[in-house]
Amino acid sequence: MSRRGRRGRRAGGAALAAGACAGGAYAVYRRRTRAVAADPVRNLTGAPFPLGRVSRRRGAGIGSARLLDPRWEPPLLRAAARWEPGPPRPGLRRALAYAWASPVTLVGLLVGATTRVRPEPRDGVLVFARAGGLAGAVLRRTRYDAVTFGHVVVARGVPSPSLMAHELIHTRHAERLGPLTAPVHLGLLAVYGYARHPLERAARRAARRALGAPV
Repeated sequence: MSRRGRRGRRAGGAALAAGACAGGAYAVYRRRTRAVAADPVRNLTGAPFPLGRVSRRRGAGIGSARLLDPRWEPPLLRAAARWEPGPPRPGLRRALAYAWASPVTLVGLLVGATTRVRPEPRDGVLVFARAGGLAGAVLRRTRYDAVTFGHVVVARGVPSPSLMAHELIHTRHAERLGPLTAPVHLGLLAVYGYARHPLERAARRAARRALGAPV
């Protein structure tokens, strides 16, 4: 067989393998989608009506997230959905927590530098409120109220007490996870999506508690 023929066979085999992988991935996705649709819903958003499905509307944002408690969720991640650690004690523990979360905080400072606003300290973090610039444009485009990087919060407006309670849970997570914050959060996001993300559900519980709503 000529070299050109061998290359053709290899390309054909690679295309067949890629097609099989894509078909398998789509089948898994469809199966999980049907399983999620059948799961009971726990509405933790404070909406005045029951929510039966995860919103597929583009840019739904943090305010309209529908938080599910799927039956197929592993116990460890279900426990993570209730993980609301408190702030570290003053002294050495707090210093170590700030140092451990500092790589994530540095990213937040770089993002905050694009907002064209001066940060203000609040509840132990730096808040870039009424963010403009690139970061503000991204928040408005995605309709997210705020985003947290370690001890930095970037917000579209002035964060309400419930929103700060939400974002401070993410700060507490960063104090425990440190440089692992981004891999853990993005990994769970890829598997669960935003609405079912265990750490987002934990933050939503804190926000509802700040509002005096049942959790």
